[in-house]
Amino acid sequence: MWSAAEAMAVSPEEKSLLEQLLSAGSTPQNVVFRIRIILSAAEGVSNNELAGRLSTTRTTILKWRQRFVEFGIEGILADAPRSGRKKSISREKEAAIVEATLKTKPRNATHWSTRLMAATQKVSDTSVHRIWRAHRLQPHHVERFKASQDQSLSTK
Repeated sequence: MWSAAEAMAVSPEEKSLLEQLLSAGSTPQNVVFRIRIILSAAEGVSNNELAGRLSTTRTTILKWRQRFVEFGIEGILADAPRSGRKKSISREKEAAIVEATLKTKPRNATHWSTRLMAATQKVSDTSVHRIWRAHRLQPHHVERFKASQDQSLSTK
């Protein structure tokens, strides 16, 4: 069996800031959850009792206590970076796709499509779509005014 955890050392300034964040209406709920853990642990509430109060596990309580000890308030305000999948497209290739989108036009077409650009650049169309979205590129939207070719437009 494990021994009861000691009350966390939280400075008055940190406690004040945590209480302000707790009462603010714009604080995300995951951060509010973490703040409740820290404030209760500072009052000396045991990990098991705290886990029961907040409907979580003892492991979660220990995780956020440790994160606060290591990194302070910043440690509980933001999630730690996760491993995730590494990028398969280099920055140079991404820059080449953006450059081609902005400065070139495909043969026999008015604008680039994701599939056409992907075939030209030898990447997947999903990758092209992701890059365009990240750079807010929409090659299918025309940036210039198109004059109508209708001769009788002025009479209409």
